[in-house]
Amino acid sequence: MGLKGTTLISELRETSGLDEGFFDSQMGTLIQNYSLNPETLELDQLREVLADYLQALILEEEAQAEAKYA
Repeated sequence: MGLKGTTLISELRETSGLDEGFFDSQMGTLIQNYSLNPETLELDQLREVLADYLQALILEEEAQAEAKYA
């Protein structure tokens, strides 16, 4: 049985290397935006949310780079 719920979130927080306040803020927003329950969060749900989050960050960076060099 794998990690899930708040144990999964805590493990990710500890291994991410990110500032805890930043991590908690971003993760809280993501969980709320996707209407997920942090107590029952599954790894597959987390993967989907983080993939969407990273894609949004990439698109935002690309847009900023285009605006800077346009």
